[in-house]
Amino acid sequence: MATIREISDRAGVSIATVSKVLNNKSGVKQETADRILQIADQLNYRPNLNARSLKLGDARTIGIITEDLTVFNTPEIVDGVASVCETLNYHYILSNLRFNKRYHDNPWDYPESNLLVRSAVNDLLSKQVAGIIYIGCHSHLVASLKAHAHIPFVCVYCTCEDQDVPCVGYDDRLAAYEATGTLLEHTSEHIGMITGPIHSVHTLRRANGFLQALHDHGVAYDSSLVRASDWDRDSGYRLGGELIRAGAKAIFAQNDLVGTGVIDWCNQNGIEVGKDIFLIGYDNREISSVCRPSLSTVALPLFQMGQSAGHTLLDMLSGKHPAQKDIMLECTIIKRESTGG
Repeated sequence: MATIREISDRAGVSIATVSKVLNNKSGVKQETADRILQIADQLNYRPNLNARSLKLGDARTIGIITEDLTVFNTPEIVDGVASVCETLNYHYILSNLRFNKRYHDNPWDYPESNLLVRSAVNDLLSKQVAGIIYIGCHSHLVASLKAHAHIPFVCVYCTCEDQDVPCVGYDDRLAAYEATGTLLEHTSEHIGMITGPIHSVHTLRRANGFLQALHDHGVAYDSSLVRASDWDRDSGYRLGGELIRAGAKAIFAQNDLVGTGVIDWCNQNGIEVGKDIFLIGYDNREISSVCRPSLSTVALPLFQMGQSAGHTLLDMLSGKHPAQKDIMLECTIIKRESTGG
């Protein structure tokens, strides 16, 4: 790789002059600056940002560790972090653990998963990152991150064993409460729910919001109208049919894939969604807006979560203490055809 000295030798100017031009500083004649930039391009010069940061004592690079970049929530969160870095002139290095592809179910059942986290942290430290943002596949408790390094961490879409690590998430219970309220605008009887797996923290929080909404609206809970799914479309198809045959007039599907499965069953059995049955999903996946009829849903503040995590980490790097450890952002209800919208 070319160096500043090689450029200065080729251009016949001092290293200080080359440094001024490459750092976009004034004080160099335009003709000289143009010649230096042309030579830098010819030599394929690229600045060593890590070396520059170490020399200045200001490491403006952070690390991002994702448990799995292919999970639907992760790209928007990363984009939110990136937007903050871009605005505040920071760089970021991305490390992807590929948990979903490696383990499929719960990676924390596999001892080597923690070794992967340790390896990712060490790799980022070797690249001189000043802090790390850790993005989970879903809400869960992450083993201690500070056991691997004494730098600032922020968790997103998960929480951490380290009590002083800030965590950015969203209010699952409140969102489910509001989603159920949307159904209650149309009917106050025979309201069903298709949950996720019973061991999921999302299932529990969303079920709590559902039950609270029924209670606050004076609607009796009917346990015969509740089913547990595997978060997939086939489950929605099968369980949606069961609930409708059991008399459900409205269904809260705890994710959009399940919700579209319910729509599939209705379309095949002459049930008009948004009229004969009211339905709302969760997550605002792309499929929710393109299925027919379109699916009302809960939109997660993923981009905003990334921004919040980015600002929190950079504030910590500047010496500021987070105002709160657990940062909970609100979701948005999107009303579409499945609730008569």
